Amino acid sequence: MWSEVVQMMVCSAALTDSGPRRLSSVQWNRDGCHGFDVLASEDVPTLHEGMIRRALLRGALVCKDIDELNDVLNRQLWQIGYMASVQSDPVSRSILIEVSKSLS
Repeated sequence: MWSEVVQMMVCSAALTDSGPRRLSSVQWNRDGCHGFDVLASEDVPTLHEGMIRRALLRGALVCKDIDELNDVLNRQLWQIGYMASVQSDPVSRSILIEVSKSLS
């Protein structure tokens, strides 16, 4: 009985973490960049990370420059109930994507 309770607690803790967490970065060799880092907000369950990563990869394949990255990634993520906030630093050419639950 005790082991079942502990198992349920471990499984439910894996579904939601507190605070934003870093996901694996996505390679994107366009517009002078080499990829982007990804953060998932606390409202994103860990079991959705693979689905989110696939959406980001699809978006990265069709996107040609930083200017269209926000629109393209959000189109992909919106279909699965998420949205992205794209932050870029033109000097270092670094990009950070923050993924959270869609408001709609």
